[in-house]
Amino acid sequence: MMENNTIAAFHISSNKDGIIKLNTQKMYHWHIPKPLRNKPIQKGDIVLVRTVGGLARVLVMQVFREELEETQKRYKRVVKVIERAPKKEPVS
Repeated sequence: MMENNTIAAFHISSNKDGIIKLNTQKMYHWHIPKPLRNKPIQKGDIVLVRTVGGLARVLVMQVFREELEETQKRYKRVVKVIERAPKKEPVS
């Protein structure tokens, strides 16, 4: 099975009292390095990424596989997972 290697995410502009405010003007993409793929990043996770202005926190909206050789795109990298999305409990 091929691992997901790219995320699409929105920048987090603020996070006060557990309320996250997003900058939704544009969705950006980042590459997931191989060491971070052993515990897969999921939709809803908050991750630390490299940007032009340094490091930033983003909220993951999509995780997918992209053949970088075919698309000829180069993305900056995910540095680490800050917070995992809460697991959904089955309703009984």
